[in-house]
Amino acid sequence: MDRRAVRERLGRAAHRSAPFHGLAAGLGIGLPLLLGHLSGQPDRGTLAAIGAFLIALAAPTGPYAARVRSMAGFIVLIALGGALGGLLAPFPWAVVVAITVLVAGAVLLGQTKPVPEFAVLFTATRPPPTHPLENMVLMALGALCVAVILLSPWPFRRPRPLGGALGAVAEAVAALLDAAAAELRTPGADAGWEERRKRAATAMRNATTTYSLYLSGQAGAPDAQPQRLIDGFRRMIHRSVGLEARIRALTAGGALPRSVPTAWRSEAVAAIGALAASARRLSAGLAGTRPATDGDPAPMPPDLADHAEEAWRSVGDDRDGLLNAALTEEITRTVGRLHSALESARGALTDKVPLGPAARARPMARAAEAVTAVRDRSARFQQAARLAFMVALAMSIYTALHIRHGQWMAMTVLVTLHATYGETRSRVGQRITGSAAGCLIAALVLALTPSRPHAALALTLFAVVAFTLRPVGYTLWNVFATPLSMMLMDLTALANWSIALQRILLIAAGGAIALAGTRVLWPRQAAREVPERVDELVSACAELTRAAAAVTEGRTARLPVGLLITTRKAIDGVAELRTRMENEPGHDSGQIERLTTLVRACEHIRDHLVAVAGVTAPDLGSRNPVARILGRTADAVENAGVPGTAPPDGSASPRRFDVSGLLDDLDDRLAHEARRSSTARELPDQEVRDLAATRRILDGLVDDVDELVGALSAMPPP
Repeated sequence: MDRRAVRERLGRAAHRSAPFHGLAAGLGIGLPLLLGHLSGQPDRGTLAAIGAFLIALAAPTGPYAARVRSMAGFIVLIALGGALGGLLAPFPWAVVVAITVLVAGAVLLGQTKPVPEFAVLFTATRPPPTHPLENMVLMALGALCVAVILLSPWPFRRPRPLGGALGAVAEAVAALLDAAAAELRTPGADAGWEERRKRAATAMRNATTTYSLYLSGQAGAPDAQPQRLIDGFRRMIHRSVGLEARIRALTAGGALPRSVPTAWRSEAVAAIGALAASARRLSAGLAGTRPATDGDPAPMPPDLADHAEEAWRSVGDDRDGLLNAALTEEITRTVGRLHSALESARGALTDKVPLGPAARARPMARAAEAVTAVRDRSARFQQAARLAFMVALAMSIYTALHIRHGQWMAMTVLVTLHATYGETRSRVGQRITGSAAGCLIAALVLALTPSRPHAALALTLFAVVAFTLRPVGYTLWNVFATPLSMMLMDLTALANWSIALQRILLIAAGGAIALAGTRVLWPRQAAREVPERVDELVSACAELTRAAAAVTEGRTARLPVGLLITTRKAIDGVAELRTRMENEPGHDSGQIERLTTLVRACEHIRDHLVAVAGVTAPDLGSRNPVARILGRTADAVENAGVPGTAPPDGSASPRRFDVSGLLDDLDDRLAHEARRSSTARELPDQEVRDLAATRRILDGLVDDVDELVGALSAMPPP
């Protein structure tokens, strides 16, 4: 690997790291240890440090108010878990039962962070200081310490909710558009452009900073939707700046040039004003002061492009007129692009992106989902049963054989056992590799530290590094989190290499149990979901195709946002199912390839339909060839047949999608319209070009539908 690649990887790692989260965790863990040492009660300080470790592990993300609620809930769980662990410590088999129930319930309720389970394990397997209630109080205080640090102003101000920060950017975009419209309406008017531009830049910086706080301490892949909104707003600001610059160049003489139609100016001012109003509605939706769907977005004025075309007709040999016509067309295009960008942002918000402070977990809804999962024996129920059984097995081995610190087997099962064998195998490998290095580091550090205060300092440093690097990678996290958690349990138990080796072997044994669980219990479950997921995807694509046909016929103005969201979710569902199948042992590579083809074809079909619906085609009458092709396409997608159904002619070859006759009709219509445009000018040249572009898009759409039909025909029967 060359130096450039190394620098790029280090740069990405530095960007993903969470130094503030690491510092908060280190302070929250180190302070109780220091206070415990100074007061002569190190065990109590360690219990508080355990509470701090667990709340840092929970690391809830999102808007400020949501983080407060989430952390408060985790503090309660940590306190109750500490009390339960202390109460059950004298009864090892009761601990096995309690952990099994907790694991099953957490998975069924959708809780992915094993915080209450760890709270019970940490306190049940080490001597409590006096009473379970003292466990509860000390661990709650430690957790509260870290929560206060994480929720405190940083740097020196309260983190703004992400929705509010993005709403401020949308409001700044609206202000820029207002200034651009004022410049076009009254050339030379002082609308405070520079001040508005500075406010937009400041709002953009605030949103970026807030998003980094939103991600603080988040492990794994972050939610991509907020980042896409930020990128979209950045493009809107750039386009608004370009729009104002073009308007200023067009009106440099203090007035609108005579070659530019006055009607174009009135239409453009109205369009830009509508964009500003749409941006303000988006701002209100992001800030949570008004529903995201409040008010329909104003469509682009249909005559704006036509009036821009008039500037070209009056050019003649005038060079200035030519430049003015070019600027007019560019302004028109920029307005259209801004309209599309705002529609995309509105669609993302309508898709229930968790930005606003009103996003709350619904305990009753989660409980109802858990009951449904048990009743239907769903994949969630199977994962809950699988994980609970294997954790109970590890805990039973540890309890029956009286293995010292054997709880590490159960902890390894808890954090590595995933729904598929491939995911579990990858997680186990990372866990064993990182934990082995961490155990050796811990043994070395404790061998070199002459006293408990030095060990506590080392533990604090481990906490800072572990939580800083947690978002970077699971292996790095284990390198530093393993000695951290082990030292929290017993600061003296890793002082020699034999004990470190024993811990490594226990973690490896836990990994083997996790692998056995995914290999034996409910293997290859994903393949059973293929017919249902494929049917959902095919239905969504067919419905979207019919909606595009309605747009080309003029019955609707645009593709419904909800239908686009449904199609995206159906595509993502099949893609996720394909990934799960790839991670299962002995998977069918042919089926994986067919699903890959299906996902790719549906993604391309969706994109082509969006492009077709976005082109302003001329009115082609009741026998609109574009709409007829799309209708035939929808029928072909919907009637592709149940997977495994043979072609209707009894042949072994896959069925083909053929609309060559309709495409020939469209070619004839295109040639006819082109002749009319060149003679009677009944159709502007741009409309003919749009129709030609639609024809080119349909070529790709037909190829993708043919690929989809072939993939469905080749699928085995359910």
